[in-house]
Formats: sequence, C-alpha cells, structure tokens
Amino acid sequence: MMMLEGFDEDTGRDIGRQEKAARRIVDYLGASHPEYDPVLDGLCQSLLSLGENIDRQNSRGREISRNMAQYIDALWKIRDMFPTEQMADEDVEAAWSGEPSDAD
Repeated sequence: MMMLEGFDEDTGRDIGRQEKAARRIVDYLGASHPEYDPVLDGLCQSLLSLGENIDRQNSRGREISRNMAQYIDALWKIRDMFPTEQMADEDVEAAWSGEPSDAD
C-alpha cells in the first residue's frame, strides 16, 4: 500500500501513554546504542507492541496485568543488557574511604 507524503501507518491513530513511553525508551536506546543488536531489536519491537496492546485493552476496560508483566520483563531484560553506571555521592564516597567531607 502506497502512503501519501507526510503520512505513515500511525497517521490518524490514537497513540496512548504506554505506547508513547515505549517509543521514548526505544528512541533513547537507538540514540544511546546505535550498533545493531538483533536481541535488542526484538525486545524493542515487543515493547512497542505491548505498549500499544496495553493502551488498547486499558481503553476498553480490559485486564492488562499479563501484558504489563511482559512489558516490565522486557524493560528489565533491556536494563540487564545495558546496566546504568551508578555514581556515588561524593560525601558518601568520602565517608566510605574515611576521608573528611566538605561538610566537615
């Protein structure tokens, strides 16, 4: 099917909050990790599909816990693939090392 210029498969479709959140996550991951990873690609596609399904079911008053559990599971799997580096607060780090902090 040929699309008119300026239109895509989402034109005219209501995009809910969960799908919008999933799109932001996928966009962030694409910008942060531009190298192709088929597992990440699959997880991101699942996240987008689940977000759309959650919004659709939620709008119809249907139960969403199973899809939400899968959505959260996908998020944890992505986090495991790209763990965030934890930055220690300087005062906490100083206390652990026995150094005096700036507050002293």
